[in-house]
Amino acid sequence: MIKQIRRQTFSHWQHRRSPFQTQMIKAGFFYCNVGDRVICIYCNLICQEWTPHTDDPCEVHKTLSPKCPFVVNMLVCREVTPRLIINQSTETNGTQVLATANVFHSHEIVLAAACNPSYMEIPKRHQSFTSWPSEPLPSVDDLVRAGFFYTGIKTIVTCFYCNGSLQNWGTNDNPTVEHARWFPQCAYAKQLCGDELYRKIQESKRVAQERARANEPTNNITSNTQKLTISDERTLSRLVAARLDLPISQKLLDQHFKLSVIKRCWEDQLRLKLDDFVTDCDLVMACIILQRQIDCINGKKENIIVPSVKMRQMRDPPQSDTVAAQSPTLSPATLASAGSSNSSDVEIITSSGSSTTESSSRTSVDRATAKTKISNTTSMSTNSQLMQTANSDLMNPCALFIILFCATFDRYDRLFYYD
Repeated sequence: MIKQIRRQTFSHWQHRRSPFQTQMIKAGFFYCNVGDRVICIYCNLICQEWTPHTDDPCEVHKTLSPKCPFVVNMLVCREVTPRLIINQSTETNGTQVLATANVFHSHEIVLAAACNPSYMEIPKRHQSFTSWPSEPLPSVDDLVRAGFFYTGIKTIVTCFYCNGSLQNWGTNDNPTVEHARWFPQCAYAKQLCGDELYRKIQESKRVAQERARANEPTNNITSNTQKLTISDERTLSRLVAARLDLPISQKLLDQHFKLSVIKRCWEDQLRLKLDDFVTDCDLVMACIILQRQIDCINGKKENIIVPSVKMRQMRDPPQSDTVAAQSPTLSPATLASAGSSNSSDVEIITSSGSSTTESSSRTSVDRATAKTKISNTTSMSTNSQLMQTANSDLMNPCALFIILFCATFDRYDRLFYYD
């Protein structure tokens, strides 16, 4: 249920040049309705100004917040537990294939368990191609090196490691590239390509998907429901005032949400989407997301991370004498939405200005203030409670506390432990 609510926050995501909303949802991020800003409500990581075709939301989340309960329980723990296996036999005819495989790394160790261990050795995979069609197709050596064995059916080959199958080969198809393109989760294919080639393959695939999506008709996205007609701010104010009298809004007030926060959430929803929240839980989540932004940014622009800049700093840390020279900062248009968080914090944080990704200017701040973490500085006890309960609560994904939350409105902080 939490994932569905997270998906709902991206219903107005219009940044086709940024990572797709599906990637953001998978990585655990919620959309903030400001530019391409997203937030993780589990660890308070706030990111904005994503770099197209380069930034991977899952990798960014895992790298910048490795102890986040969502990362630990939903991203890391779902990866296959590694086990060492070898992709060759010491004395076989297959060693001749390895000798010609200078570009790829088919002789190295694969870190995980194979789905078809009987075809781990290269000679065994070679033997499976005795009935391979003689028509113009990729060479058997290339297919074997790419990890495939022949199934004996048409041109269907299967990876010994990930169990992925491909067919309908073209004469100029590269089995290794196609393997990594269609089965990016296969650790053998990734190892075979090497990091640089693997990255280029995935980037090319992402660009092709973006172009395909850009050409899709948009009329299938529109809803059959009647959209609200909001001709001016006066009409908007009237509609918002009526919704502030709803029971859900009153319950949020009882749970110590500020009236300004609830009001701003209704205003953004009606102004941007011309429709009410789908469920009460969507309003609850919108208020939580907004309140977290106010608390975490707290008027400090360095608390909004630019993923490409921060990831580059972590990969290539500067020398101690040049530490103060660089820091991930936002463009002026972005900073305008992250200023003071006092009486006008809601209006500033959720300023509906144009997307900040169109701005290329940067400012510099002392790296010492942006080096270590993004956290909710207003409540150390909340973070402590989060980590203490994450291990036990997240092990029971069926216990969707948000249902109980929306019924009883017990402390909203406990909502974050489930996904």
